[in-house]
Parts: sequence; C-alpha cells; structure tokens
Amino acid sequence: MEIQVENLEYTYGAGTSMARTALTNVHFRVPTGAVLGVLGGTGSGKTTLIKNLNGLLLPTRGTVLVGGRDTLSWGPELRRRVGVVFQRPERQLFAETVYEDVSFVLHRFSNLSQGEIRKRVEWACEVSGLDLEKIEWQNPRNLSDGEKRKAALAGVLVNEPEVLILDEPAVGLDPPSIADLVRTIEAYVATGSRSAVIVSHDMEPFLPLLDLLLVLHDGRRRDFGEPCEVCARLIADRDLRGFVPGIAVAVLRLREEGYPIPCDDFRVSTLAELLGEILTASPAESGLKMERHD
Repeated sequence: MEIQVENLEYTYGAGTSMARTALTNVHFRVPTGAVLGVLGGTGSGKTTLIKNLNGLLLPTRGTVLVGGRDTLSWGPELRRRVGVVFQRPERQLFAETVYEDVSFVLHRFSNLSQGEIRKRVEWACEVSGLDLEKIEWQNPRNLSDGEKRKAALAGVLVNEPEVLILDEPAVGLDPPSIADLVRTIEAYVATGSRSAVIVSHDMEPFLPLLDLLLVLHDGRRRDFGEPCEVCARLIADRDLRGFVPGIAVAVLRLREEGYPIPCDDFRVSTLAELLGEILTASPAESGLKMERHD
C-alpha cells in the first residue's frame, strides 16, 4: 500500500494559546512494498508523523494519502490496514493471557470462526518469532521485554496489515532479539505487497532493510532518498552527522579510498567478507585497491 505525504503540518493545540507545531511542510512518498526508515532525534517529530500515517492524528494542514485515499476519509479501518507497534509494547498488552491478547481484535471486530482465528494467531506469532505453544496461557505482563515486544507485534500482525510501523523497535533489546526482529521484518515484507516504516534514532540494525530513508529535524524534512545517498549527505551535516550509522560511515569511507564495496549493501557479513579479501590479497592479485567506484 502506497503512502504519500504532501506538505504535512501538525500543530498540537491548534487555535489555542498552547499551540505547538510538531511538523512543518513534510513531504515524501513510499511505494507499495518498500521499507522506509525515519531517522531523527528526540523532538524531531517522528512519533507525530507515524500517528498521522495511521489516522491517530489528522493533519492540521497538508494531506496524507494511504492507498491513494486521504486519511481524513478512512475512519477506524485505517488502523487495521496500517498497524503500529509503539515504543513501549507493554502498554499495548492488557489481556490475561498471550493468546487472548493477540487474538483480541479478531474476536472483537471480525466474523472469523474460532478455527480461523487460531490459524491467524499462530501465523502472527510465528512471523513474530514467538513460541505460542510455550507461552499462550501466560500473562503477557510476565514475559521478558523481548517477548513482550514480540507479543505486541503479533497483536498487530494478526490483522494482516498492509503497512507495518515500528516505533523505536530496538530499544531495550539485546543483539539476538534485534536480529530476530530484523528477520521478522524481512519475512513480513517478503511478499512485495506489504510496506514497513521503521522509526528510530539509531538505524544501524535496520539499515540493510531500507529502500528509503527520511530524516526529520525540528519537525521538518531534512533529507530523503536512498539510504546510501542520504547517509553521505548527513556526514557533511554538522547537526545530524552523529545519527549516521557506524556501518554506513565505514562503507562510505572505504569507498572513498577506492575499495569496491557496494554503496547499498550495509550488511556486516558483506563488509566483513570484503575486508577479509582485501586484507588477505595483495592489490596486484585482487585488483581491489585499484578499482574506484563513484
């Protein structure tokens, strides 16, 4: 499902003495099947933006189109089609058991049979990396932080949304859990018909997944485009260079030195393999050092 944002402005308390503008003239387009990263610091407008994408907030000015349709006309159905997992997943967990929590929306708002609901819950948990048989009757509030995040994700995926939005998904997770999350996102978008939006101040774990990168600063669009190009520009930006993922800095600097490292491949395994070749072969043998990529 395509997302198109045109001159979006959002003001909290608009028309009052407490008015505060959180987004100004933000514009971008995400094609169906693409993965967008939204990068920015605290107060940059990231959370306000994603709430405008699924209709929790509606633009003060400008337009947000989801699937070619204005969010002003979608109604509650939009929040099923565009699912959001917020930064603190424990706040999205409320039922007495994991199964009840994940299946709640289907029991409440669908006409599916119990068997169909069971299949949908099993699929959502499998994609989320959650062992349903092991924990389905546990209270979700007793799960580990990683399991809580997976349960919250499954509770969104069970609706089979066409757009999945993750708000600071790596916060509080250890490296294995982050790796699981990356695999989950890969599985979700693998069909090519679903899109994802990953919102973070630290995009390094998710950089290999991204097709597009949007940078917000003080509520405005600072940059937008392919991740390699955006990262290259950010390195020269005094205000935002600190947000450039370390692996992107490494790839770009090695390319500047003439090493044939693909600009759009930010996987650690690829970088490690190429560096291994560079270190074990002489320039004359490999030709690596001599080749330059513009």
